[in-house]
Amino acid sequence: MTDSSRLWVQRAVLLAVMLASWEACARLISDRWISSPVAIAERLAQWMAGDLWYHMMITGAEIGAGLAIGIPLGVLTGMLLGRSQRMAAVFRPFIVLMNSLPIVALTPLLIMWFGLGMQPKIVLVAFVSFLLMFFNSFSGARAVDDELMDTLALMGADARERFVKVVVPSCLTWTIAGLKNALPYALIAAVIGEMMLSRNGLGHLITRSAQQFDMTGIYTALFVLMVVGAMINEATTLVENRLLRWRHLETRGR
Repeated sequence: MTDSSRLWVQRAVLLAVMLASWEACARLISDRWISSPVAIAERLAQWMAGDLWYHMMITGAEIGAGLAIGIPLGVLTGMLLGRSQRMAAVFRPFIVLMNSLPIVALTPLLIMWFGLGMQPKIVLVAFVSFLLMFFNSFSGARAVDDELMDTLALMGADARERFVKVVVPSCLTWTIAGLKNALPYALIAAVIGEMMLSRNGLGHLITRSAQQFDMTGIYTALFVLMVVGAMINEATTLVENRLLRWRHLETRGR
């Protein structure tokens, strides 16, 4: 058996022990507060035959739309301000102030501005992803070698060419690092918005279950969110490995 196979077997054994202990505690003590794995599996099957996919689609649409706005805006703004000391000095304090705002505190304001539909959640996701991508891209642009930029200028490259051929590739590692943070936080922002006031989405499933004192429903919704979060992390890792494959080649060459 290979090391990888042995590792998966150990993980499976650990998971089985944890689930068996959980089920035993629920049956012997009480399932009022901790539910049980069997009850959660039954509820999950019930939801999957019902409206679970619809709520997942709503949350996914909010995350996708928010990221489509926040990521390019944050990356571009961070790179531009990172290469301009004057603009960075003017704008950076205001962006740091915005970053200090708790996400939850913004939700009521966005609901009053954009209503009860998907718009407040989309704006919340866009705001969070913008800030995360901005600070990473800003740091990446500040780390660009100025001597290389001066050399290209002496060779006749204009500002656009220097930005596209030096600044953007140099910021790629920083941008991917920001993306790895932005995606999980986008899920958090969307769920918080749905929990505050919404009739759709995975966050609404938690709120609906809590209002009905349905402990199994809460655990089931949390399990679904955990799976969605893990899938987002895996997708981010795949994107990182593809865009930064040169880094892995360098590691193998050492």
